Amino acid sequence: MSEPAASASARSVFLHGGELGELIRNKNWSKTSLGPIEGWPASLRTAVSIVLYSAFPMIVLWGPELIQVYNDAYRLLMGAKHPRGLGEGNRECWPEAWEINRDIYQRVLEGETVSFTEACYPLAPYGVLRDFYLTVSYSPIQDENGLVGGVFVTVIDVTSEMQTRRERDHASSAVRTQRQRLYEVFAQAPAAIAVLEGSEYTFTVANARYRELVGGRDVVGKTLDDALPEARSQGFVDLLDDVRSTGEPYVATEALVRLPRGEDGALQDVYVDFVYQPLRDAGDATYGVMAHAVEVTEQVLARRRLGALAAERAAVLGQVADVVVTTDQQGRVTFANTAGHAIYGEIKIGVSISDPQQPFVLLDANGEAHPAHEMPLARAILGERVIDAEWRVHRADGAEVHMLGSAVPVFGEEGSLTGAAMTVRDVTGQHRLQRQLELERYRLDEVFKQAPALIAVTRGPEHIFATANPQFRRVVGGGREMLGRAVREALSELDGQGFFELLDDVYSTAEPFVGREILARFDRDGDGRLRDGYFNFAYHPLHDADGSVSGVLIHAVEVTDQVLARKDIEGKADELLRLTDALEQTNRELDQFAYVASHDLKAPLRGIASLAQWVEDDLGDRVTGESAEHLRLLKGRVHRMEALIEGILTYSRAGRIRATPERVDTAALAREAVELLSPAPGVTVEVS
Repeated sequence: MSEPAASASARSVFLHGGELGELIRNKNWSKTSLGPIEGWPASLRTAVSIVLYSAFPMIVLWGPELIQVYNDAYRLLMGAKHPRGLGEGNRECWPEAWEINRDIYQRVLEGETVSFTEACYPLAPYGVLRDFYLTVSYSPIQDENGLVGGVFVTVIDVTSEMQTRRERDHASSAVRTQRQRLYEVFAQAPAAIAVLEGSEYTFTVANARYRELVGGRDVVGKTLDDALPEARSQGFVDLLDDVRSTGEPYVATEALVRLPRGEDGALQDVYVDFVYQPLRDAGDATYGVMAHAVEVTEQVLARRRLGALAAERAAVLGQVADVVVTTDQQGRVTFANTAGHAIYGEIKIGVSISDPQQPFVLLDANGEAHPAHEMPLARAILGERVIDAEWRVHRADGAEVHMLGSAVPVFGEEGSLTGAAMTVRDVTGQHRLQRQLELERYRLDEVFKQAPALIAVTRGPEHIFATANPQFRRVVGGGREMLGRAVREALSELDGQGFFELLDDVYSTAEPFVGREILARFDRDGDGRLRDGYFNFAYHPLHDADGSVSGVLIHAVEVTDQVLARKDIEGKADELLRLTDALEQTNRELDQFAYVASHDLKAPLRGIASLAQWVEDDLGDRVTGESAEHLRLLKGRVHRMEALIEGILTYSRAGRIRATPERVDTAALAREAVELLSPAPGVTVEVS
């Protein structure tokens, strides 16, 4: 048969069947093991026709490879496997179910019919494996030879129905469970619960806690007046009437009720929180009231005691100088003492310490905005213990206060966190002192750095350099690294000069040492050459808080120039002393000479003076005027000569005697000088 004829024949075989019928007619079956439709056995074509005309999901699996031919209804099960699955082997199409289907197909191919109801199949029609619940029938298809040629499968997907039924069963089970739990809750509830019905309020339900609350009395089946005769006089019947008539619940907190207590059943004060809840029927009519009550007697009495304790605590803490603040578990301030209000400038109760409503702003230690979650109280509420945290408070009056505080979590008797407590000190003064101290330290450090003296500190018995000022490093170190090194290592050239031993003595004896103009030889320039230097220095022991020696302070002043200058002066002084001795010897010799010279010179002058006097006496009145003048001049010259000799002698002793100042007639002195000079004839010198 030609190809066009074959196609026409195929189209005439499956004239109906919807989308799958058309796909089957147009598919090139020659590429499958079934071959062209024209070659299909009549049994296969009949089976396919049945499948295509069926409204149920059906599929034919033919031949050893179980080639698939299915209808439109089955296509919905194929998912993304369609249309590839048409004409494909069942194992290749559904590998995820093959382990289940293999044995089933084997049984059917042997002639057995197999069926399952709501069986679970793991399938992946869209690539994701999930459970499908299927009702499936597997039937053998006989070929023309009476043998089983294929499998006829009818599939009904009941996954949705299964899920719906399971959900319904689960819901029913949940309802039953809920009812059971509700009953158990009712019976075991820590609250007292009872239901009163009718106008006389007959107890229809009352749990054990309710019976315990009313003194152990059995109330079920009794009216309120019979069961609890004390209730009417306390106004409870009126309350029930209001709830029943208005349909509105009634809620009471810490209501005082007098109920029987003790062995004698005497009425005692009991505090309860209770609710009267109206119960309505299907017609929305109130048929009863549910009473729900919790006894809070212990809590009320405890709160009253706690209130008294809180008042006492507030009175005590109000006198504490430090700030005391407490909060609840949500961080709301519950208490602040007098110091807190004074230092913070008032603290609002009932809000967080960092709430914007507070009349202050919290800053960190550096003066920046303080994140609320990092505040000590906020951290303590989370269970953290905060010790010695620092922050600032910028008050409404503009003042800024430095705070140092600690916060701890507060736990109740059961160990549960109930809040936090914080103590704070105003350390503004300490901060001011600290800043002053830092300033003084800075100044001291600057003095240390700029001091002209050489200053260093060593630590420990090995004399490790802890610090050294620039002058010390410049003069002694020669640019060497000294900090952290032992003196013996850093200044090894001092070995043998006695300085190391002095340091050891000061450290071990705690006695200071002072040296003056001590020679030290250093490698000042780092070139290996030692240079002499003279220093005034002190080694002073440094003590720890316990009094033990921890180090040595070295303080030195270089006096090399002064020492060398003094030695030069001392040399010159020795030379001056030698010259002075020589001069004194010369003066002594000069004195001797002057004495001898004056004696030898004065003797002839005295003779001349005596001779002149004799001549004048012998001549008497015979002395002419000219001769008398000559004799006068002669005696005057002799007198002046003696004065000259005496003056020379006095001059020779100048500097060795202390003269007494006396008045001098300069005019007379001038005339004597003129006479001594003896002006030439014709020359006249006048002295005014």
